[in-house]
Amino acid sequence: MIERDEGHVVTIASLAGCIGNAGLTDYSASKSAAYGFTESLRIEMKHLNSKVNVTCINPGYINTGMFKGVKESALWPLHDESKVAERVI
Repeated sequence: MIERDEGHVVTIASLAGCIGNAGLTDYSASKSAAYGFTESLRIEMKHLNSKVNVTCINPGYINTGMFKGVKESALWPLHDESKVAERVI
């Protein structure tokens, strides 16, 4: 992508990488790493004056089965995975 000076790197992280949540310590840590990686890469591309775009998507709960039993709220709705994918694309 750098050689072609085009492309788009998209990372799917989570709000859990920005805001910790009880019971999600390992998940939050991995998503925080994904967020940090993406932000660093975005800054590197900027310093290189590259046209490669870098985006980090930080959704809330996605209905993948991982969050089965989580109670939805207005603040933390359970998103449909197909709709999230459509919005990202």
